[in-house]
Amino acid sequence: MNSSVIGIHAPAVIALSPTLLDVLSSASWKQILISAGVLYVTLCRVSRYRREHAFRKQMGFTDRASLARMTTVNAQKIIMFLAKWEMPLFHFLSLEFGLFKTYGVESVSRLLLATGNLTDPVRSLKRFEDTTALIGEFLNNPPTTDRASQGIARMNFLHSKYVKEGTISNSDLLYTLSVFVTEPPRFARLYEWRPMNDMEYCAYGVFWKSVGDAMGIEYKGFLARAESGWRDGTEFADDIAAWAQAYEVVAMKPSKVCAKPARALIPMMTYWVPWFAKPFATDIVISLIGGRVREAFMLSEPDIATIMITYTLLTLRRFALRYLMLPRFFENKLGGDPDPQTGRIKQRNPYGNYPYYVEPTFWNRWGPVAWAIWLYGGKVPGDDPEEYMPQGYLISDLGPRNRMGLGIEEVKTDSQRIKSSKWTGCPF
Repeated sequence: MNSSVIGIHAPAVIALSPTLLDVLSSASWKQILISAGVLYVTLCRVSRYRREHAFRKQMGFTDRASLARMTTVNAQKIIMFLAKWEMPLFHFLSLEFGLFKTYGVESVSRLLLATGNLTDPVRSLKRFEDTTALIGEFLNNPPTTDRASQGIARMNFLHSKYVKEGTISNSDLLYTLSVFVTEPPRFARLYEWRPMNDMEYCAYGVFWKSVGDAMGIEYKGFLARAESGWRDGTEFADDIAAWAQAYEVVAMKPSKVCAKPARALIPMMTYWVPWFAKPFATDIVISLIGGRVREAFMLSEPDIATIMITYTLLTLRRFALRYLMLPRFFENKLGGDPDPQTGRIKQRNPYGNYPYYVEPTFWNRWGPVAWAIWLYGGKVPGDDPEEYMPQGYLISDLGPRNRMGLGIEEVKTDSQRIKSSKWTGCPF
């Protein structure tokens, strides 16, 4: 009896079961498009978070207790994951705006005015590019490399004269260090497609604590937990953020001294914006730096329409990245490799505001982007080689022109000191 029932009814059941082709043929185009859209959005979101989770599992920092063993090598690798894969644009902008923020402290701006390295129309160009290159040496390269330790040593040499004179204080150095710890997580939380997870936040604390140690920055008497010590990078990041917030209340006041470098730097940040859009772009920059910094620079508050447009565009970008765009397939290349014969380093990214250290290959000099820059009135690789050094730079070239080639032995000695310290290990 059972077999006869099966024999009679099985074909009927099969006949009644719709195939995928039947469903698609009977569904309207609207239903198909909606279904495809839902599947694509799900794929984008799942793919983005899947890579984040996979990387965290790979690094092995799956809970708070595990963060206490994070080394500088681990932290740099995590930061590079963010800079090359997850949020390259706002990683870069957070560092740029962070440096900009330090000019709201009058003692920092006073030194910039005295040296002319930011306000002089010629010297400021090299200073702007060299700052990026110098930080990139120890941020983009693993701490185990000579380039990383030499980058910090070169920075120490350039600061040493002013530290001895007392024109750079420990507070100035500590506040500058704080913006590199706090601004990338803040920018990610406010503007990127996702906030940083606790592993990534901890990495900024670990890495920049190690940089601060290599610079000889003093924490005792400044940070609340300096005497008892910090358990991990998260505690350090929280501590330095609290100190910086209190320090800004005291040190960041409306100042004509601060206003001068601010007015010199904003045109560099909006250099490639067409003339008719520069006022709007300037207002966007001002709206992103925050009220206290804007007041220190004595800049007018942007109108409400600009603020609304800025944050609407940022919100739309965040939504599009999270739900409508698959994760990056190729990493964002940072820095360049030394020439095996000369040791000189050429910039990988062809165009900043000026073509410092960029090789004038056929594509760089005659490609469509080069033609657009030329028509705009800008400089392309190969122009003014004495100024823009298309042969690339040595570490000893970075800094003001009057200090190029100086301090080679000092940098070598300091680099050895850094490498022999616990620079690559856990700073806690």
